[in-house]
Amino acid sequence: MSFSKFNVILSGSFTAASCLIIFALMFLHATHLSKSNEQIKILRISLIIPFWSIVSFLSVCFPEAEVYLHPWLEFVQSICLGTFFLLLCEFVSSSAEHRDVFFAALTVKNKTAPNGEENGLPWFRRMWFFVFQYPVVSMAVAILTAITQAAGVYCEFATKTHFAKLWLGIISNTSLTLALMTVVRLFMQLKSSLAHHQPLAKFLSFKLVVSLTFIENIIFWILRDVGVLSPTPKLTWADLRVGIPSMLICIEMFPLAIFFHYAYSYRPYVIRSGRARHALAGDPEAHEAQAYTGGPLGLWALVQAWNPMEILRAIRFGLHMKAEERRQKRAQKAGRSVPYQHVDDGHDSGVSP
Repeated sequence: MSFSKFNVILSGSFTAASCLIIFALMFLHATHLSKSNEQIKILRISLIIPFWSIVSFLSVCFPEAEVYLHPWLEFVQSICLGTFFLLLCEFVSSSAEHRDVFFAALTVKNKTAPNGEENGLPWFRRMWFFVFQYPVVSMAVAILTAITQAAGVYCEFATKTHFAKLWLGIISNTSLTLALMTVVRLFMQLKSSLAHHQPLAKFLSFKLVVSLTFIENIIFWILRDVGVLSPTPKLTWADLRVGIPSMLICIEMFPLAIFFHYAYSYRPYVIRSGRARHALAGDPEAHEAQAYTGGPLGLWALVQAWNPMEILRAIRFGLHMKAEERRQKRAQKAGRSVPYQHVDDGHDSGVSP
């Protein structure tokens, strides 16, 4: 049996197992949907496991298509990272107004500020932009990768300055690092306050997915560039450059899918379980739900997890706030006072069927 056939069997087995495990968690959340604002986001975050597993398995089966498939994994990752950020916001409050009050009362360390501190509200909105620039950048990189590859100027296995891969890689990794470090900062700021939500487990489960794949990409990138990876009678170039990295991702998703059951357990959302967790700030939905709202067999909840409008509104809000920040800075330089304008971020209320 060739290594490529063995790889297909091994990667396919781990992919199937990972998908079954994570789909079981999603079904449990969908059929116990008592806080849609939080659980729809958990369903969306959980999709990172099957997406990464299936696309990596397809890369093992069709290595020539990997150059087109892999950038879209980054896009899926950006959506899930943004959704995780929104989930942390939901833990503060499902109301934008109450959330603003919470962050306005927060003091954040800032070495560049005159007194070493700044108000939490403008800091939070700056963090929002840094997170949601990533989906925009990752989609642009995925599209440009396909275009440059078709034009013959991408060169998948070379990092010369006259090829597009180097520059697109720098742009993508910079955007990812900025978004990930932003989520880390928000998590560290809220970690103690959100202890009852198990934020560390939730953060680790997602960060492990992002960090492992990010580190592996860099390692294999370096190994390919220095010429350490060379074909043998049993290992082809496709195995070394695509098959093995994709196989590792398929294997890693299996334990992470199991860990998701602990980090994003459905049990706190079981009605009258006595485990209900309430938001930090005033929450109009703080009372415990009396009925599940996921629809028959959780179908409505599962469909809603694919709704892109929440992410689109979040991106629009981030861009709007960045434009507002620049407008205020220009006005301050001109010596004019500009009143702050409240902008609805589109997350004031929960979504109901």
